[in-house]
Amino acid sequence: MDKQYFFDILSPEERARIRRLYTLPELEQLCLSEYADLPALELPGKQISYRAMWHRVACLRTGLKAAGLKKGALIGISLPPMVDAVECFLAVVTAGGIAAMLPTGDSGQVLSRPCQLLQPDFLITHLPDAPVKAYTPDSLRGDVPSPAEKADPADPAAAFFTGGTSGVPKSALLSHRAMMLGSYNGLLAPGGVFFQRYYALMPLTHVFGIIRNTLSCFQSGSTLCMCTGMMNLTSDLQAYRPTLLVLVPALTEMLLGLMKAYGPGVAGGQVKLIIVGSAPIRSSVAEELNQFGITLCAGYGLTESANLVSGNADQLTHPHSVGKPYPDQEIRFVDGEIQLKGEHIFDGYINNPEETAASFQDGWFRTGDLGYMDEDGFLYITGRIKSLLILPNGEKISPEEPELLINELREVKACVVRMAENRFGAKVITCEVFPVPGTDEKLLTEKILTDINAQLPGSIRIQQVLFRHEDFKRTPAMKIVRE
Repeated sequence: MDKQYFFDILSPEERARIRRLYTLPELEQLCLSEYADLPALELPGKQISYRAMWHRVACLRTGLKAAGLKKGALIGISLPPMVDAVECFLAVVTAGGIAAMLPTGDSGQVLSRPCQLLQPDFLITHLPDAPVKAYTPDSLRGDVPSPAEKADPADPAAAFFTGGTSGVPKSALLSHRAMMLGSYNGLLAPGGVFFQRYYALMPLTHVFGIIRNTLSCFQSGSTLCMCTGMMNLTSDLQAYRPTLLVLVPALTEMLLGLMKAYGPGVAGGQVKLIIVGSAPIRSSVAEELNQFGITLCAGYGLTESANLVSGNADQLTHPHSVGKPYPDQEIRFVDGEIQLKGEHIFDGYINNPEETAASFQDGWFRTGDLGYMDEDGFLYITGRIKSLLILPNGEKISPEEPELLINELREVKACVVRMAENRFGAKVITCEVFPVPGTDEKLLTEKILTDINAQLPGSIRIQQVLFRHEDFKRTPAMKIVRE
C-alpha cells in the first residue's frame, strides 16, 4: 500500500505527533499524558476535559465490576448518542468487556431481537422492560475510580451489527488492534487533524461513528461536540463551530444545500474538512464545497474492516474513486471482488459460525464489493455482488453503474435500478427515482432514457423509469435498503 501518499498529506508536525496505538487502555494513557486539560466533550454551555472524562469512565468501571463484569463479558449498550453513551463504551472496553452498540427506542422491545442474537451478560440502557438484566449509567457510576484492565491487542473489544443493504443483520466482533488501526487510519487526512472540533452526528451504533468520529477524535486531542438532536442541527453547528465533520453522503448534500441557501455560517463558518463514507457521493459535491473553502474526502470501509479501508485526499482530481488503500493491509481482486487481509479485519460474527466461514476465502475477507484499482493506485467500487441483477438471458449486471450516473443529475435526490415489470408484463431494467420537488418527470425520463443510456453499455441501459415521492427505506447509516 502507498504509505507515503498518506504521510505526505500530513504536516511535519503532525507526522512527528501521530502514534500507532494497539489497545483502548493505551488511548486512555495517551489522552491523560498529552491532552488532560483540553476539552474532550462539549455540550451547550459546558465542556468536559479529558481528565474529567476519563475519571468519569474510571468510576463507571467500578460499577461495571461490581455488577459482575469479567474479562470478555459481552455488555449491550443502548443509549442515546450523548455523553453517557460515549463514556459507557469506553468504560466497558477498558474494563475488559466487549461493548455491543445496540439500537435505542421507546421501549425495551427494540432490544429483543439483538439480545436473542448476542446473548449479552447485561445491558446498559434507560429503556424500560429490557429483555435481560439492565443498569442505567447513573446506577453504575461509582464514587471511586478503578484502573483500566490490561488488554492484549488481540482481545475482543466491540461488536457492531451489520446487515449492509440486504440480508440478515450480523454482529461483527472487532479486536482492540482492529479498532485502534481504524482510529490511526482516521488521522491520515489533509488539512490538519489534531486539536479539531468534531460534531457527533453519526450514530454510535455504527462503526463509522465510534471509530472515525470518536476514537480518531480523542486520539488527536480534538473535541467531540455532542449533537442535541437532528431538529437542532443548524443551531448546534452555529453554537459549536466545528472544524471537521464526519458524515454520510445524504447529510453532506443536505448541509451543502443549506450553505448554498444561507451561506457557510449556517454550519458555523469554521468547517475545513468533511470526511464522507458509507455510500457513493455525487462528483460535483467536492467542487461545490471547495468554493466554501471545505475539503471533501470520500472513503471506503466496512464494519468487518474496522470501517476504514481507503481514503481519497484527491477528491477534485479523482471524484469517482474511494481513494488509495490505507497502509498495513493487503488487497486483492478475485473475479472482481475486493478481498482484504490485515490487522483491521474482524474476528467473526458473534454466534454465527456459518456466516463467518462464508466471509473468508483462503484467509482473505470477502467484502462482497466489486471494484478495481487503476494504474495510479486509486480504488474504485463498481457494485455489490448481492445487488447484481440477472437479465432474462442469464447475464449479470451491476445496478450501481447506471445509478452513479443518474444520481449525478441535479433533478435526482436518489434512485435505485432494479428489475421490474413493464406494462406488458415483461421484466425490464427499471430506474425508480426519488426526484427533487418540482421536477418535470417527463423531461427527466427523457434525459435518463437518452443522455444517460448513451453513456451505458447496451446490456445495462434503462428501459423504464418510475417515480416515487418519498425517500427510499434506509439503514441507520443512510444507505438505501434494496428490496
